[in-house]
Amino acid sequence: MRIVPILHRMTLALLLAAGGVDAALAQSGYYQQPAYRDQRAYPPGYYPGKLVQPAQPQPQQGFSIRRFFGAQEPPPPARAPVSRPRRSAPPPAAVAKQEKPKVNPSTHVVVFGDALASYARQGLDAHFSDDEDVAVVSKVRSDTNLVRSDPADWPNFIKTTLDGGQKTSIAVVMLGTNDRQSIREGEESVEALSDRWKELYRQRIDAITGVLKERKVPFVWIGLPPMKNSKISDDLVAMNEIYKESVRRNGGVYVDIWPGFVDEDNRYTDIGPDVDGDPAKLRTNEGVFFTRAGARKVAFFADTEIKRVLGLGGSATATAPDPAQNAPADGAATPTIEAAVPPPPDAAAPVALPQKPLVGPVLPLTRQDVAPGGTLVSAPPKLTGDHAYPVQRAMRAGIAPSSRPGRVDDFRWPNP
Repeated sequence: MRIVPILHRMTLALLLAAGGVDAALAQSGYYQQPAYRDQRAYPPGYYPGKLVQPAQPQPQQGFSIRRFFGAQEPPPPARAPVSRPRRSAPPPAAVAKQEKPKVNPSTHVVVFGDALASYARQGLDAHFSDDEDVAVVSKVRSDTNLVRSDPADWPNFIKTTLDGGQKTSIAVVMLGTNDRQSIREGEESVEALSDRWKELYRQRIDAITGVLKERKVPFVWIGLPPMKNSKISDDLVAMNEIYKESVRRNGGVYVDIWPGFVDEDNRYTDIGPDVDGDPAKLRTNEGVFFTRAGARKVAFFADTEIKRVLGLGGSATATAPDPAQNAPADGAATPTIEAAVPPPPDAAAPVALPQKPLVGPVLPLTRQDVAPGGTLVSAPPKLTGDHAYPVQRAMRAGIAPSSRPGRVDDFRWPNP
């Protein structure tokens, strides 16, 4: 018995019972049946039985037996409104922390210099940020140098700053970044780092240090660091010697930061320990300027001398000088910068050392080593305990043991 012909016959019977396919589609609203079949009664392009889209309700998607035979579909269940959470407003943009000016600080650290001095000022700012008693004042001119400008430019700038009422407890100077250039002397050009150039350059440094000495302002001069270019580093070594000699001759303090930015072979390195002793990148990629960690390290070197000069952070503040008050009396000696520098601390009392015997024990050099039982030692003795570590360091690593009181390598001073 075949099933497919039976299904066809059942479908045909159902269609006939419903009044035909046209009747079923007409009932569902998909076909609009005309009252009569005179095509002239309809407008052009319209034919009886043409498919039209009903306005209401919209046809539902999918196949349905009810719609196929003209029955009405039950209304869909009403959906509860879905409440969606409102999108919250974006958080406000982060605002950088505003540094509040310090109120009535008693110590004013005034920084003079060129581009590298701006990094020293940045490091000092960070170093004294939590100290409300110390204010760092920037008098940095990044686009200047000492060889191309008027020799009196920087001395006059420092005079104007001090005479203009700027409170100055101590001055910090860092110059020379762009000074590896020839100096004009009349119609001639003096080659950089020549003997004549060093003489002219020393005169310009003396003019700056002389102003600070004349105004009785304690000052710290920060030397230049090594550079990535070895030729530049060699020239800066000679320039640092000029700074050191002039600063010390005029009563200032020279700060040598060179050891903080070289490796154990005294060569330039951009990575080294920061102020906390952790490895950090200290120099920028071009090998001239400092990173933030490097600027903090420069400030750390300078702060040691600043505190020593100011007596651990306190000193009288230098203001604009009064010529009537500063004029020396008849027959009196002119005061020097040493008067503003506190005396060094008293030296610690020497430690009493034990009395050394005049003659030690006499040991024969040809004596054979024996074991406690009296037998000859068959192998070299093994060092154990506290004596093993210094011997191993001396024999393997080449590190000499530390000196002991009274021994010939005890170089402490004063010698007891």
